[in-house]
Amino acid sequence: MSGKRKILAAPTVLALCALASAADAAMDDYVTFSGFGTLGAVHSDYTQADFIATVSQPRGVGYSRSWSVTPDSDLGGQANIVLSEALSGVVQVLSRDTADGNFKPSVEWANLKYDFTPDLAVRLGRILLPTYEHADIRNVGYSLPWVRVPVEITYASTATHSDGVDALYRIRTGAVTQNMQLQWGTTQLDLPGLDFTLNRARIALFSDTLQYGNASLQLLYQQTDASQNPPGRLRMEGVGFAYEPGPWFVNVDSNYTHNSYFGDLLAWYVSAGMRVGHFAPYAFYSAMHQESVGTSALTSLGNQHTVAAGVRWDFAKNLDFKLQLEQITLDSLDDPAAFANLQPGARVGDKAHVISLTLDFLL
Repeated sequence: MSGKRKILAAPTVLALCALASAADAAMDDYVTFSGFGTLGAVHSDYTQADFIATVSQPRGVGYSRSWSVTPDSDLGGQANIVLSEALSGVVQVLSRDTADGNFKPSVEWANLKYDFTPDLAVRLGRILLPTYEHADIRNVGYSLPWVRVPVEITYASTATHSDGVDALYRIRTGAVTQNMQLQWGTTQLDLPGLDFTLNRARIALFSDTLQYGNASLQLLYQQTDASQNPPGRLRMEGVGFAYEPGPWFVNVDSNYTHNSYFGDLLAWYVSAGMRVGHFAPYAFYSAMHQESVGTSALTSLGNQHTVAAGVRWDFAKNLDFKLQLEQITLDSLDDPAAFANLQPGARVGDKAHVISLTLDFLL
């Protein structure tokens, strides 16, 4: 290269570097990235079925293998976008074991939000469903007090998000704040290992969370209409309560589901814990029970109950380690909530002892 070309090239490279730096700075003003994940290992001593962390998982631990990293491990990334003072967006991609039996990434969040006022906003796109307490953070293990949301409360509906629109409205009345959500859209229900799969379904819900000091109460109504096999309407009412005055916390959640095919289902749990320095021991009791029989003729669908205790150790910034011990009792052989691949030797009253170890992190 001639001297003249070198003289011309130098300012060009500097200009390109300056433009790249300006572009990065401009992007930082509009987009922020974050990530989260869980590295988990689970053991079950029950060899007549597989313990699973969600009803949509086709296999787990116990019958298929004694230890597995599949039930709780996941990895997610999120981009928060600010386009103006009123317009923002979010995209979240998650990889975890699904009904297909793989860790294929899926889009959990993908929506735009417009704030008409500080108390009124509308979102359009893919939105997580607030079907139960902690539903919006169920895959972010670091944000949960336990290893996972109790399986029983997640059993009745495998829908996690909807594609549509919702309205968010906040009302302040004295010391009480109400956060209301009205949502319409379509969703996907996927049940592995069955002769039928519910794909797209219409969904509508109303949620009202009342906050008073350190206490909150969530009320929910959710309706899903499926046109595929088996067609029908699923109605769910939920009530959840949380109280966190400081070092200790209490969580209670429940839902009652009406379904002409599966019957009426009741699920609930109660949990308590205390923070002592970097440690937070906790315990919970959860149960699932079929209250009435539907046209499926399954007489005790999902029935089981769980007694659990564990401890969380926040040993570094954005890192925690959890140890959880569970005793799960099968009250039914008709698809108990936390088990798949039931074997001929399974009996009502059998108990599974499950050990879960997780490392949760934020990026």
